[in-house]
Order: sequence, then structure tokens, then C-alpha cells
Amino acid sequence: MQKFIQITDCHLFEDQQGKLLGMDTQSGLDAVLDQMHQEVTDFDFFLCTGDLSQDGSVASYKRLKSQIEQDGKPQYWVPGNHDNRANMLSIAPENKEMCPVIKTGKWQIIMLDSQVPGSVFGNLEPSQIDIVKNALAADSTSHTMLVMHHQPIPMGCEWLDNQKIKNNDELLKIIKQHSNIKVVLWGHVHQDTDRLIDGVRFISTPSTCVQFTPNSTDFGVDNKAPGYRWMELYDDGTIKTAVSRIENIDFNIDYDVKGY
Repeated sequence: MQKFIQITDCHLFEDQQGKLLGMDTQSGLDAVLDQMHQEVTDFDFFLCTGDLSQDGSVASYKRLKSQIEQDGKPQYWVPGNHDNRANMLSIAPENKEMCPVIKTGKWQIIMLDSQVPGSVFGNLEPSQIDIVKNALAADSTSHTMLVMHHQPIPMGCEWLDNQKIKNNDELLKIIKQHSNIKVVLWGHVHQDTDRLIDGVRFISTPSTCVQFTPNSTDFGVDNKAPGYRWMELYDDGTIKTAVSRIENIDFNIDYDVKGY
């Protein structure tokens, strides 16, 4: 069994006191990691699934990497729409933290870049689709998880669903063709969802800072707390997973803001 911690949508700034929608994002991440250390006794690696920085600054990536390195575990990153990929790669190179395929036990994890520079929505370039196809062709027996920033399926939030992966049909077609794909995991939506569709788990994870209101037509900030996800990958292809949210901490959030 392999166990990992997913953190996502940290929205860090170069300034450690930087705020998103009134919330100090570094404080949110600190609180999430503190709670994780109290709850999880052992795990194998971190998955960091995009919008790790709000301003794309080198300093924010350096701080995040250094903070996570204190656990002595590998960490793997994918970019989100707010990230600066070049700055990420200067801190987390492609042959290490930003590698496209991770082999762990009986599983392979395919890390995809859904970023469209200058846009909020996601898309998978042909090179990213090829990563999926090539990894599945090279290894047709390992249980497989696909990881990306943007959602590949609708969330039931009208404003967020305008930002999903535009060519999601290409990805979903591949998923239907390969029975060893067990899990699809993402961030971006600042919400916890877990759906079983044709035998595949489709899972999103809360942000380490502010949360978005589920099933909303327009942009809305939820009153739920920041959190992280843990997931256990078993040799038989099954998983166990749950989200843990911060308790007993009041964060200063501006619920009147209509965008970010």
C-alpha cells in the first residue's frame, strides 16, 4: 500500500503575508500541514495539484518546496492557471518534482499539465494526451491514476464549469478504453467531491485557503475550512481516501468579493 497527501490551491504570494479574498494564504497552508502532522503518522509522498502560487513568484515556490521538504518525503507538482510554469521548473525540475509519470508500488500516477497560459480554463495539449497514451501503452498492467489541476467533468457550478478542461472528451474517451485507470484527481474547484463513474473514481480536493460554494451559479466563497486529502493506493487497485479540514481556527475571509 502506498499513501500520499494531496495539497492544492495554496495561492501563496511572494509576500508571506499575502492575502486572497482577505485570507492569509500562508497561514492557511501552515494550519493544514500542522493538522496533517497530527493526524497522519506515515505516508510516502505529496501531490501538489496546482495554483500553488497566486502570483507565480519564484519566492513562493521556494518557500513551498522548502516547507514540504521538512517531512523528508518526495513531492510532485502540476501547474494551475495561476502558476508560472517556468518559475515552477526553476525550483521543481521536470526530472524530479515535475516528472510526468510516477511509479509507486502496483500503481502509476500520470501527472498532467492542464494550464492554458493567460487563461482560467483548462485544456490538454496534444503532448499531454500523448503522455497518457504512451504511459498506458508502456504499462498496461499497473493500476493508474490521472492527476491534473482543472476538473475534467462538470462540478454543477455554472461559473466553475466554464473553466473545466475544454477537450475533456478526449481524456474521457481514453479513460473508457483502459480498465486499469482507477482514479482521476484534481484541484482548482476548492471543493471536496468524490464520484464513481463507470467504475472510475473522480475526485476533487479542497484548497488550503478559501473554499468555493458548491452548486452555485455565480462565484461564491463557502464558509468551510481549508483542508487536505489523504489517499491510500492498494495493490488490488482499490483506494481509501478522505479529506480533513482545519478545526477551531477562524480565518479572516471577505465573503463579499465576487472573483479572484
